[in-house]
Amino acid sequence: MIDDLDDGDEGEKSEVLLQLETAFGSILDAFGKMGYPVKTDDNFAETALRAAKATLEMVKPPGDIKAEIDLMLARTFSARYDEMVISKHNICFGMCPHHLLPVIYRVSVAYLPGERVLGISKLSRMVQLLARRPVLQEDLTHELAEILHERLETRGSAAYVEGLHLCMAARGIEAHEARVVTSGVRGVFRDSAATRQEFLDLVTAPQLNLL
Repeated sequence: MIDDLDDGDEGEKSEVLLQLETAFGSILDAFGKMGYPVKTDDNFAETALRAAKATLEMVKPPGDIKAEIDLMLARTFSARYDEMVISKHNICFGMCPHHLLPVIYRVSVAYLPGERVLGISKLSRMVQLLARRPVLQEDLTHELAEILHERLETRGSAAYVEGLHLCMAARGIEAHEARVVTSGVRGVFRDSAATRQEFLDLVTAPQLNLL
């Protein structure tokens, strides 16, 4: 689960931004040694700062993620529905902890309510939040299923994650079309093969346009 870390104040965040900008400046210096005109080409003039800001958009502090998820789970509703709730094909972005390269995810999650349900939009938001950090896809999948089952106190939960990893697509074996698929199930979804298969059938069916 996410470590219970303090968010830090604005001063600390500014310090992180400065540290990232310095680091990207060093990377640009290395590009210069490779032969790129980083000192003379105007396109590189603000690149280090832009890259630093982009990184802070892609990677949220663990404390911020935990605080927002805690707030979501504190604002649930009495369940009047006891069938499967699915949020399907959520597109979100993360980062590979091995190469610090982006990962594009398509995530589907589901749960069978206990006494409480979560607002529909909060499912998508939870997926986006948990993805925005350097994390293994396997761990992301596990945490989504675990939070929906244990913390929402559901009868069961499931997560199905497809990932396009740029560390595979843009380097190494350059597997441009390869997708990494992981799934996690808890409760009824683990115990009942029929429930698990119903979930998989629904989230892997071709997506049709609504309009």
